[in-house]
This record gives sequence, structure tokens and C-alpha cells, in this order.
Amino acid sequence: MKKTVILSMALSTLLFASEDLGVISVDSTTIDDKFEAKKSEVSSVTIIDEKKVEQINPQNIVEVLNSTPGITAMQTEGDIVKLHIRGVDNQVYMGERPGIAVVIDGVPVQETTGKINIDLDNIETIKIIKGGASYLYGNDALSGAVVITTKRPKGKDFSKLEAQLGSFGYEKVLISTNKSFESSALQIQSSYKNTDGYWDRAFKKDKTFSTKYNYYLDDTSDVVFGFSYNKIDSGDGSGVHGTSASILDPKSVREITYSSDYDTTLVKSFITYSKDFENNSNLMLNTYRYTDDKSYQSAYEDINGDGFNEAHDYSNDEKWSQNGIKGEYRYSSNNYAVMLGLDIQRNNETTKRTPLPWGTTSYGRLSPSSSNLDEEINAFYTEFKYELTKKLTSTFNFRYDDINYNLENLLNPLQNIAPSFDESSYRAGLNYEINPNTNLYTSISTGFRAPTAGQISSNSNNGYKTDIDSEEILNYELGLRGKTDYFNYEASIYQLDRKDYIGMRAGNYIRSSDEDNYYDNVGDMRSRGFELALNSSPLDNLSVNLAYTYLNAQFTRNNYKQLVSDAVYAYPMGVRTLISPAVFQTLDLTGYQVPRTPKHTLNLTLNYTPIDKLTISPELIAKSSYFADETNNFEQGGYALVNLRTSYKVNEDLEIFARIDNLFDREYKQFVHLTASRVDNTMEDSTIIVGPSRSFYAGLRYKF
Repeated sequence: MKKTVILSMALSTLLFASEDLGVISVDSTTIDDKFEAKKSEVSSVTIIDEKKVEQINPQNIVEVLNSTPGITAMQTEGDIVKLHIRGVDNQVYMGERPGIAVVIDGVPVQETTGKINIDLDNIETIKIIKGGASYLYGNDALSGAVVITTKRPKGKDFSKLEAQLGSFGYEKVLISTNKSFESSALQIQSSYKNTDGYWDRAFKKDKTFSTKYNYYLDDTSDVVFGFSYNKIDSGDGSGVHGTSASILDPKSVREITYSSDYDTTLVKSFITYSKDFENNSNLMLNTYRYTDDKSYQSAYEDINGDGFNEAHDYSNDEKWSQNGIKGEYRYSSNNYAVMLGLDIQRNNETTKRTPLPWGTTSYGRLSPSSSNLDEEINAFYTEFKYELTKKLTSTFNFRYDDINYNLENLLNPLQNIAPSFDESSYRAGLNYEINPNTNLYTSISTGFRAPTAGQISSNSNNGYKTDIDSEEILNYELGLRGKTDYFNYEASIYQLDRKDYIGMRAGNYIRSSDEDNYYDNVGDMRSRGFELALNSSPLDNLSVNLAYTYLNAQFTRNNYKQLVSDAVYAYPMGVRTLISPAVFQTLDLTGYQVPRTPKHTLNLTLNYTPIDKLTISPELIAKSSYFADETNNFEQGGYALVNLRTSYKVNEDLEIFARIDNLFDREYKQFVHLTASRVDNTMEDSTIIVGPSRSFYAGLRYKF
């Protein structure tokens, strides 16, 4: 800690030396990513534009982010996606916050049940910020942020029609139009997608509508009105339990996953005002409302006694609404620039769980639940950038968050809680221009995640302590970005220290302990790694894109409590009576690998144009082996997949495209997870998502 403070002070002190060097500007924003990232950035940042997304023709966000080093993205059940940056993993896999801020048009999207629902057809840019990003985005930006800006209205008239067909009953139709008027512009898009999915119950039907209207008040100011509607019905039946089942039943025909049969409605609206002033300053104001209304079924029951879970135990209704106001003012001068921001959020979540008619689960009696959660966040943030010399620029960020929960359990008042958290986060960095084409940068950044209201409430109900500390990370980074006559590149090395990870003392999903079944700060982790992004065009008709990640993520403190034997109960006269309590042993996992963090990840894409108008793009995705559990007893083998994309431009308006995923039809496990805390676990107790077989997709895109 002492070393961190000294280094932070040293970087910050440089902010106050000066030399008159010309205009400098702040590009960071949490509202509208209209400012291009400059080469003076002091953190590792990747930007994916609309053209790149369109080339991929993705089915999910994982396929888009695979080409970004430092991201370990895994698709779990159906369209549930686990995003990890630099080894920050939640250890649990159902509905927890991802440790990454996901922001769409300035709205910090915090969806329930672990889903990240994004309209991939409406993306203008995706900015990936790696390292702690709470200095801009606040709570849960532990290891970075994925910032998505949807398509903006443009000053010309054009339209697009797109249609696709593919394997597993996949079909898609999209239409969009852009209209330009004398003092405004309008963009409208609608799409329909439907698929049966590879797995038995992995169906998905997706209807979307979105629009933006940009009105130019004068030459220096405008206002943007945005609205989107997304209706999704999905099954998500994709997981099996154990290695044997993954071989015999890869499509999960004989059993269901823990949660499925989702009916989701997402609605987002916002208004953004922007004004440029004559003194090199800008003001942006944004107000938004986002709702996620979802129903689904969860938990499972072997009602036939055949060893397979055939039915769910609960129906769930959840509604999450987010309402916020943001404001940012930025000013640029000859040798410094400053941004001041204000972020006010008023969020609400209501949940209701109702038992379905059959039996009891292995966790005990079925019981209903109903709760109402109010969350208030008041925050301010700032960025200060200073040119020290012609070649050396310093940057300092700071954010303060005041977070307040008020959770009411409508059926059990013992679980009512109203905690609050005061959190500060920062970034300090330097960027040195070695030459006009090469920049060296370094920074320290922080991130935090406050305990959830549910974790605190659960402790309160069980009579345990509720003073859980927020998780924190400290990210040190040194990088080099630039270009030569042959390629563009960015390379960085980093160390990310994660303190006070929040988990269950008795291990995840264990409910039999009367002593340690509560949430606490159970451990620390450290990730060290190297990331490389390289783009090259060695020939006029050939380009190469490479993304490589080396990641070593270990526990530096974790006293993991493992179940040795279950509690034994008797039922005299139908009354449940404890005969002997569950027995645990405590393991020291210091030095163990963090689960689901492969050490090596590679994405290699070639774009070859053998003849005019035809492009062929083979893609290699490779991941090394990783451990499925905290105790490192179960290692999951790595895999390498080859995908193939091709497109042919018939003319300037019409394009025909196709893709083959898993070209060589490799058998592989897409996701493996084992968290239950007990010594007699084997891989037969794991949750496994078997990767899809070879699949084909084809379509056409007509612009007019």
C-alpha cells in the first residue's frame, strides 16, 4: 500500500509542472462517446467500429469481443454471457454483476439474471477500457468497461435491408433508414431474429425497434432523442451436469438448466443535449430511463426419480428500472484540459418468486419471496490532463460515489436493510510521445464493487454480521502503441490486485452449514499478464489481425471452506430434526489458479481478397486449458476453433455474405464450472456447456 501511495503521488505531482505547448483536450466521457480517443490516452483502450461488427455478422457479443486482447468472454446458458477482463471472475455464474461496467448510450446497463442483452445490429462503436474504470463509471467497474454507442443519425439519406438464414432454424430480417432534414436527422431501425438454437431448449425470438432523432439547435448545439424497444423470448436450455452427460447428451435433451424460459422486455429512452462554446469548452447533459422486465423459471427438480432434472421449482418475476441524470463540462486550453461530471441515479428492483406445484428441492422446503429494492447513487467525477513538455502528457481522474440501498423483504421483515457506502476511485497516468508514430504510456487505476443488497440482507436474515467491505482492485499498467510502415500495434503488461473478494464462507451453493453460511470478504487475487493487438496489411489484397493474451491469475489469500460431510436429519413425527451438523475443513488456496482463466488466448483473422469484390476471412480462436474449480482439482482442456467468413460485393449497393462456424466440427466444451464446496466432488458434479457443432449462415445486405 505504501508503494502504491508513493507512486500515485509521484504521478499526480507531475500535473503541476508546465510548459506552454498548444491546445490539449479531454476525450473521456460517460455520456456520448463522440470524442475520438487520442494517442495521449494513458490506459489500454480498444475501439471496434460499425464496419468491423458488420464484417463479423455476429450472433452474440462474445463473437465481437473475441478479437480484443485481455477479454475472456464465455457464453454460458443460451444468451447469458460471462465477460471477464484481466482475470476478474465472479466465481459464481448465475446472475451476479460481471465486474465490468456495461454502458449503452450513457446508460449503465445493469440487467438481472446475468444477461447482457445488446442489439448488435445497432452498434456504432464499442470502446473497451481495460483496468479499473470506476474513476469514470463507478460501482462494478472493477476491471474495466464495455462502452457501446448506438448508431447516430447522419447528414445524408440512405436505407438498408438485410436478410439471413442459417443452421438450427436461424432467420433474421433487418430494415433501417436514415433521413436528413434541413436542421435535423432521423435514424430508425427494426429487426426480427429467430433460432431454435443448437441445444434442445436454446430457442430465442428477438424483436427490436430503435430510433434516434438529432435536432440541430444552431451551429454549436444539438439535442438527441433516443428510444429502443427489445422483446426477447428464450429457452436457454444448454447445460448438462457432468462429463458423462456432456458425451451422451451434448444438446441437453434429458435435463434442464438451473434457469430458463425467459420472457424479457427491455425499453430504453434518453435525451442528450450538447453545446460547444467559443472558449474551447463543451457542455453535455443527459437524462435516461431504462427498464428490464423479465419473467423466468428457476431451480430444478427430479420429479421422475431418474437422475435427471425435468422441471423447475419456481417462477420468477423481476423488474429493474434505472433513471438517471448526467452532466459533463469540459474545457481545453494551451497546456491543460479539465472535465467535470455529475452522475445521479435512482434505481429500483422488484422481485417475486413463486413455488411451482411439485415437491421440494434438495435445498429444503420451497418458499415464496418478494422484495423491493431502491438504490440511490450520487457521484461526481473529474479528469485533469496536463502537457508537461512537448512530448509528455499527464492525466489524473477522480470519482466519488455515495451509494444508498433500501431493501424491503415483503414477506420477511428480518431481511430489511438500508446500508450505505462512500467510495472513491482514481486513475493517474503519463503518456510519452517517443516519435510521431509511437507512444509509451503508464497508469495506475482503481475499481470497486460494493456488496449487493441481497448479500447483506441474506446475512441479516441468518443472524450474521453485515459489515462486508467493498471489493477493490488496483491496476498497474505499462504499454506501447504505435504504427510502422507494415503494421499498427498496441502492447501492454499489467498487474491487477483484487482485494476483499466477496463470496460465501462455506463455498458457493452450500446451504447446510449453521455456522458459516454467510457472505464475507473471503479472499484476494492477483492477475499479471501481457496483451498484444496487431494489425497488418503485408499485401494489397491481404490483411492480418492478431489478438494475444497471456494471463496468470492466482489467489493471494483464500481460506476456502470445503464440505466434508453433509448434515444428517431425521423426521420423527414429520418434524425435521438435526442429528449431526455438516462438517467442513478449511483449505488455504494461496497460490492456486483462479478458475476459468486460461493462460493463453489467441484470435487470428486473415482477410484475403483473391479477386475484386470477393473477401475470404478465416478466423482462428484458441484457448489454453484452465481449472474448473477453486481447488484446482479439475482441469478443463483447451481448444482451437476455425471459423470462415466470406463476402461478395455484387455492386456498391448489394453484398452477399456467408459464414461457417466451427469449420472442422471440433468437439469442445464451451464452458465448465464447478463451485460446490465438498471433498467428494468430481467432474460429474460440474455444469458443462458443450460447444455447438459446425453451423452455416448466409445472407444479403442491400443499401439504397
